[in-house]
Amino acid sequence: MTYAYYHEVKRGTSPSSAPTYIKEEKKKEKGKMIKYKCTVCGYIYDPEKGDPDSGIKPGTPFEELPDDWVCPVCGASKDAFEKED
Repeated sequence: MTYAYYHEVKRGTSPSSAPTYIKEEKKKEKGKMIKYKCTVCGYIYDPEKGDPDSGIKPGTPFEELPDDWVCPVCGASKDAFEKED
């Protein structure tokens, strides 16, 4: 079993004394990206997926989308989106 296999497949972590140690809290913060829902058509913008058809990379928060970005389904502007619970 290689380290890469252990880390990727088994989700093993480094010991806390290792220089590569990353606290679990920091990993969870990444997953806290807020989704936004289009009030016109119901499309949900998921920052973890982005919008590849519009050139938006995964991991791009809604707030960092360009001002001219529109809903890929109905063409509504960013103003038509609201935070999803």
